[in-house]
Amino acid sequence: MDKNILLPYIPEHSIDAICRILTPFRLKLKIVKPRKHIHGSYKRPKYSIDYHVISINRDLNPYSFLITLLHEIAHMQAWEKSKSIGHGEEWKICFMFLIKQFLSLDVFPKDIRYALKNHIQNIKSSDYLDILLSKALQKYDAKQVISDDLICLEDVPNDTVFFYENKRMKKQSLLRKYYLCKDLKTNKGYRCHPLMKVSLVEIKNNTK
Repeated sequence: MDKNILLPYIPEHSIDAICRILTPFRLKLKIVKPRKHIHGSYKRPKYSIDYHVISINRDLNPYSFLITLLHEIAHMQAWEKSKSIGHGEEWKICFMFLIKQFLSLDVFPKDIRYALKNHIQNIKSSDYLDILLSKALQKYDAKQVISDDLICLEDVPNDTVFFYENKRMKKQSLLRKYYLCKDLKTNKGYRCHPLMKVSLVEIKNNTK
């Protein structure tokens, strides 16, 4: 693995450890344009392709990129060890070991370290499903120019009407860590992530 490929994307102090981990594998690593619903992906060897393929979105901040890469490496390790796929026990063990290894290298800021230590106590299939970790990682994203009415769902009062992905929706109530929102066109309910960015429809009078 040529470290110069990864150096612009992950914390500098993590590069040597990543290269040591990847060296034994036949791997094609792709750094790709942003995808809407995933940060990374893994494809196991099959048919005429005798190497692993990992792809990571190029727009991630260095800490999100590293965690996503470790997530996908864990899939590769789980496949090599036991032909395990998905986010089962083998993947969780591999991912936990990798996270602990990089926590010991002190490559993460204090807030992300704290969130990761909590994350590996109950590992989820995506860091986006861990609200504490998502919030910690989001602080290191590049600043983006956004419209004045774009806001996190968690900062929107209940019964507010908003737009999200061309849907006109209404925030209703908190269900554990997620918010129940209703599509006002179809009346279909959705469990929505508290950090998703929404655009307010009406500010002074937003009830229906």
